[in-house]
Amino acid sequence: MIKHVRHAGIDRRWWDAQLLRCSNRSWYAQSWVLDAACPGWQALVDEASGAVMPLTCRRKWGIDYLYQPFGLQQLGVFGPALNEQLVAEFIAAIPGRFRYADICLNHPLSTTLHHDRLIERHDHVLVLDKEIGALRSGYSEGHRRNIRKAAAASLDAMNIGPQEFVSLFERTTAARFGGIDPADRKVLHDILAEAVQREQCTIAAYGHGGAIAAAQCIVRWEGRLILFKSAVTEEGLETRALFRLVDDAIAANASSGLLLDFA
Repeated sequence: MIKHVRHAGIDRRWWDAQLLRCSNRSWYAQSWVLDAACPGWQALVDEASGAVMPLTCRRKWGIDYLYQPFGLQQLGVFGPALNEQLVAEFIAAIPGRFRYADICLNHPLSTTLHHDRLIERHDHVLVLDKEIGALRSGYSEGHRRNIRKAAAASLDAMNIGPQEFVSLFERTTAARFGGIDPADRKVLHDILAEAVQREQCTIAAYGHGGAIAAAQCIVRWEGRLILFKSAVTEEGLETRALFRLVDDAIAANASSGLLLDFA
């Protein structure tokens, strides 16, 4: 039986242990990530099947609804053994008081759901199961040219923290897309700070003369690398610094069998 569990009733130790038992487990669905991205999140739980579904919810203009929190690429139903019927039962069990939902379901759940509008989105991934030369041979010629340009630039590797990255992101990449809401800025900082502390995330950067040109946050969890967020200045765009950062990540993990998720 699928039960609706309000925020105060969620056993986070049980939740995280159960998530690790799910065949489609995801870094985004850890309790601490959900706490940072959506304080007050609720859940659907089916103890019989072991399946769970986070309900990322909030209230606006007197209406309770589900939304996709900033930085969380996909959520949905997670379970040890999912099937279309169980997924449909979870979707049907979402409490009626949530009058609207705009959420991203994880990859195995993009099948026979019947709702007002279902949009398929694509997530690009690369299996790092070959040595770096073989992986690079799969790059486009334009990509290889950008890496050569980045290597020829006078850029230095830099160590930066979450606050420096968020400041860089706010004035560069976010600004190019219309800015970032202060609440989302806090979410990004809180997720990165906690992820770094838990050793689930590293931040790599290149710069020149002490100024950051480009930076990239890489999450590592349960056999998957996620290019979580990146930020690049005008100099970084000119020197193709971000291409070098991605290539560095691929080179460092070549032949590991990890899945690189471009998010």
